[in-house]
Parts: sequence; structure tokens; C-alpha cells
Amino acid sequence: MRTKTYILVAITAFLFVSCKDDKKTEGTGATPESAEKKENFNVEVEVVSEKPDNFPLYYTEDGTNNFASDRVIWHDVKGQAGSQTIPLELSEEIIPTNIRIDFGVKQGDEQGDVTLSKFKMSYYGKNFEIKGSDFLKYFIKNDSVNTEIDDAKGTILFKKNPKSKLTRFYYPQQTILDELKKITK
Repeated sequence: MRTKTYILVAITAFLFVSCKDDKKTEGTGATPESAEKKENFNVEVEVVSEKPDNFPLYYTEDGTNNFASDRVIWHDVKGQAGSQTIPLELSEEIIPTNIRIDFGVKQGDEQGDVTLSKFKMSYYGKNFEIKGSDFLKYFIKNDSVNTEIDDAKGTILFKKNPKSKLTRFYYPQQTILDELKKITK
């Protein structure tokens, strides 16, 4: 009788542990619900940047274009030939009304070409995503940066300018501000 009880307890414990592990998202230890639901505003850009750099995302919360150094987040970019996704995540309490993105801060010979293939904004499970070739439909063209759009690949190339002392910065058009309002409400 004792043996049967031990076997029954062992089987029950095994089944309980097996079912519990199935609910976790592979590799993260998080449940599927918490893995998908982010509770902060974030931007992801998928880029190819052969030289290391740093991408800032400036934001305002008052509806103006007054981007300041105290309202910015940064993310390092590895220099590599392949594609990489750069996450730019704001704190949970920040809800931006305006954003500006810079594709690198290096200047002169340290600056490399950057190819953008995807731009995505997310907030509480709401998303807005565009392919790189549509970027200038949402952000104001920076005349100091030479760009090449490849509609077939869906990319935009921001070319390096070894003689320039300017960073590749992009202010928002009303189209991106409208999309920003949609996902943050």
C-alpha cells in the first residue's frame, strides 16, 4: 500500500512540474502573456551598421519639438556586416508626444553607412511599423545626409560623409505624430 502511495505522489508531482514548465516562454523564463505585453513606449530599428556607433532617441512630453539632452535614451550599435535590432525603450512613466531619432553620433571618418530596414513603435501591445524605404514619409528629410532608397528591398541607406560634422538626425512629420497618438491613447 505504501509503495502505491509513493508511486502516485511521484507521478502527480511529475505531471505538475511538466505542465508548469510548458507555460514558460522558451529561453526567457517568462510566461507568454508577460513576454508580449510591454508596459512602456519603445522604438525598435532594424539596421546594418558596419561601424560601431550610438543611436539616440529624443522625446518630448509637452507636444513641442524642443528636444533636450535630458530627454533622450541611447543604445550602443555594434559594428557588424549583418542586421541588428536596436531597442530604444523609455521608462514606464514616460509617454512621448514627439520623437526625434539620430542614426549615429560619430562624425567624419569614424562615421559609417547605416541601412534601415524596419522602424517600429510599440506601447501596451499597440504597434506601428514601417519598412525602411518608407521612413521619409514619416520623418523630415535631412538635406545634409545623402540617402538612397531601395523600394525592392524596403530599405533606406544613410550614407557616411567623411567631411561632415553633423549627425544624421530626423525630426518627425505630422504623419508619425498621428501614429504616435494612436498607439499611446
